[in-house]
Amino acid sequence: MHHACGLGMRAGFVSVDCGLSEHSGYVDDATKLPYSSDAGFTDTGQNYNVSAQYNDQALLRRHRQLLTVRSFPGPPGRRGCYTLPSFEAGTSKYLVRATFMYGNYDELNKPPALDLYLGVNFWKTVNISRPDAVHTAEVIAVIPVDAAHVCLVNTNSGTPFISSLVNTMYPLVNWTQGLVLIGRRNSGATELIR
Repeated sequence: MHHACGLGMRAGFVSVDCGLSEHSGYVDDATKLPYSSDAGFTDTGQNYNVSAQYNDQALLRRHRQLLTVRSFPGPPGRRGCYTLPSFEAGTSKYLVRATFMYGNYDELNKPPALDLYLGVNFWKTVNISRPDAVHTAEVIAVIPVDAAHVCLVNTNSGTPFISSLVNTMYPLVNWTQGLVLIGRRNSGATELIR
């Protein structure tokens, strides 16, 4: 596997739109971060667009990366993995964010559950509750090698999929401790950015 360089990589950032067609990219209107296709970060899975029912102009303007997904079909226990570069192996901390919106991409109307791993370490179980629900998983950790492996594991609760993946440097953790997002609350903002 090779690492894609270009639009989705900026010093200290990798922003991947999972399921975006190969050699495609754009700059996110809300964050101004460049996103690229996931083709250079994984060599398995299948690309899909979310169902037209969940593909509206407001979503396109604010969260374009939710319009496509990459799914990883296979038997229970099978892993679908991404390889993201570590900019300073073993010395820097990274915020890794995975985002999921089912959007009935497979036309089965059965939102799945999946396990998420960072390397060999269990990160989180992601339970998709509704086709239009957006789920975010974040972890802050030191990546001791030259690449981070983010893996989705089939738990026999539907086909694992992912909408976007972001890897950014983050200086507030060390070798002995990491941080995991438990929850996030909106305390009055009228518009969701991320």
